[in-house]
This record gives sequence, structure tokens and C-alpha cells, in this order.
Amino acid sequence: MFIDEVTIKVIAGKGGDGAVSFRREKFVPMGGPDGGDGGDGGNIYLEADEGYNTLSHLRYKKLHKAPSGEPGRGSKCYGKTGQDLIIKVPVGTIVRKNGLIIGDLTSHQERCLVAKGGRGGRGNAKFAGPRNQTPRFAERGESGEEALLELELKVLADVGLIGFPNAGKSTLLSRISAARPKVADYPFTTLSPVLGVVELEERGFVVADLPGLIAGAHQGAGLGFAFLKHVERTRLLVHLVDLSADHPWEEFTAINNELSSYSQELIGKPQIVVGTKIDLPEAAAKQKEFMEKITSQGYEVICISAVTGENIKQLLYLISAQLEKLPRVTKIGISNESSLLDVEPDFSIQREEDGAFRITGEQLLKRVSRFNPDQDEALLRLDQLLKRLGVLAALEKEGVKEGDLIRIGHYEFIYRL
Repeated sequence: MFIDEVTIKVIAGKGGDGAVSFRREKFVPMGGPDGGDGGDGGNIYLEADEGYNTLSHLRYKKLHKAPSGEPGRGSKCYGKTGQDLIIKVPVGTIVRKNGLIIGDLTSHQERCLVAKGGRGGRGNAKFAGPRNQTPRFAERGESGEEALLELELKVLADVGLIGFPNAGKSTLLSRISAARPKVADYPFTTLSPVLGVVELEERGFVVADLPGLIAGAHQGAGLGFAFLKHVERTRLLVHLVDLSADHPWEEFTAINNELSSYSQELIGKPQIVVGTKIDLPEAAAKQKEFMEKITSQGYEVICISAVTGENIKQLLYLISAQLEKLPRVTKIGISNESSLLDVEPDFSIQREEDGAFRITGEQLLKRVSRFNPDQDEALLRLDQLLKRLGVLAALEKEGVKEGDLIRIGHYEFIYRL
């Protein structure tokens, strides 16, 4: 099944905890602290892969977690970093996070960092100094980033074949490339985009056989939106018109009306118009008049038969010449939403129903979570951090008194002067 939109949740790896340890060796009676740092948690990346052409492999796997970093150990042994998690997606995938576009993967093996692993906690060896030669605390590892990602695939091809159902798009693609789309004599044979690579001497280009349009597609009729959004990514449109139809000129006009109703950018894309099925007598009879009408509108036009191969080579040279003049597809604007792990924490204070003070702030909570409340020295350092960040001063402005309950995340503290 062709799936071009999915939502997944990603959780990067947690950093490993730092170790509290002291050197204990024979003949070294006063060994110092030697607790090692925890390893960083694994990051999560999306990577474009030409081996995928749909997001269907992510349809049922909604949660993706990267491994955590290992804890530190004695003898200054550092914990192993958690392995990065790579999620494969098709080329042409757009990545949204919190409604913002953070990635547009337009080339093979291009990566986008979507969740950063938490930093490993420092072991007690890192806190030793002249004023405290035997620190008995270490940091906990930081939580990894979590994110809900909206992935959207917009097929990335040089050329998009457009036209009414049964215009001959699939037959043409099977003739000019190794792609084998389903071909049958009824509408909507093609229900999803099919890509084919065309090799023309030393040049090549990618052609997408896109699902057929019908009247009202810009309002979602038929395969409407599912079709039109894929047309947006192509550089050149090849507009196929079945000359054996009763009114081929009207079919050509109807398709362009749908494009312009959906987007003025779409109707502004370069088009080569192709009359098809000229091996049929009823089509051959309309060829001259059709070409005159199309040419008068300023379009390049050529008539072909995908069955007999008539004018196929000329069409490919015409497409190649047009592509030489056209710029490459540009990336969609990316939001500069960098990781917040290194941002100075912001916070707010609310009074709860039981009279306790609740301190909130995503980045502050990450910093606080690195202190182990079972270690007295860690609590002293936490107190210093809260003073430095202005949290204690803000509590005093809110009217905190001796013995009041303070809540930060899952922690509860009693306020002491």
C-alpha cells in the first residue's frame, strides 16, 4: 500500500549516570575519587534511502527509541555511548516537528537529526578540586529528547506525467524505463506514484507516473489532493492527452484548470503536451487540429504512439533539452529549531491548591533531574544552581516561607532559610 503521510514518536537515548567511586588499591591508602562519566544517549536520525518509495513501513511502528548510554564505573571508566538510531525514509520526505518543517530530505543518504540523546552524567572524579577533594556525588544522565514527528512524502522526480485516467501515462513509462506500472483499460489503474529512470545516452532523468486527474481534483475529488501534492515537486510536466477521446482539447483544458485551481505555481510549471495513441485511426484524424490549438497556446507539442514507438525518441530528446534549462528542485524552507539542551533554562512558578509552590520549565527540569536526591552533596549543588538561576529569588518574590513545600517535576523539597 502506498502511504505518503505518517506520524511517529521518537525518544532519544538517556545519558548514563556518572559513578561515585574512590580508588582502592594496596599501598594507596588515600586514593582519590575515580568515578567515570556516563555515556551519552543515542541520537535519532531520519535518513533518505532510494530503496524506499513509500512510508508504509512506518505505518504500524509508531514509537522509536534509541539506546541509552551506559553508566560510568570506577577507575575512571566511562560508560559506552548509546548507539544512534537511523530511521529510513524515502527520498522526498518532509519532516515536521511541532508544526515546523525541520527537514526536507531530497537526496540519497541525506540525514536529519530529529531527537538528540541526553548527555551522560559526570562521575565524582570530575568534581574533585582544592576545596572538595573527596566529592561523594555524581550527576545522573540527562533524558533524551522526545518528539512527535509528522512525515510527508512528496515524490521527487524530474518529470511528472499528468493527464486524465487512461491517457497512456503508465504505458509510456513502461516503454521508456525499466518501471513496470500496472496497465489496464480502466480509470485509476495507477493508484500511487510510480518512478522510472530514463537513460538517454550519457544523460538520465527520473519520471513519475502520477495518478490520473478528474474534474474537481483541486477540491479532493477522485485522487485529488493525493495526486496534486506530488506534482508540486516535479521540474517539468509532460501532459498526456488521449487523441482517441471524443473531445481531447477539452480534456487538456480541464486538467490545466485543475492545476491552476489548486496552485498558481503548478500551472506555471513548464509543460510539454503529448498527444497519445496516434496508432488508432480516430486519434490520427484529430492530430493536426490538436497540434495547431496547443501550439497557439504557446506550448510545445508532440504526438506519439507508445504501442508502436512512433516519436518516442523525439519526445525523450525534447524532455532532456527542457530539463537542461530548468533549475534543480529547491528545498522547502527549514525552521532553525536547534536542540534546546544547551539553552539556559527558563522557568515559571505557580501556587497549587494545597499551598505548595510548583516550579515548571522544560530545560530547568532537565537540569534538576541530573541531581541525585539521595546524595547530600548533590543537594547542596542543586541549591547553588537554583540560586544562580534566580529560582530561589523568584520564590521569595512569590512569598515563600520557611517550611513551605516546593515541587520541581517529581521532586519535593522543604524550603529552608
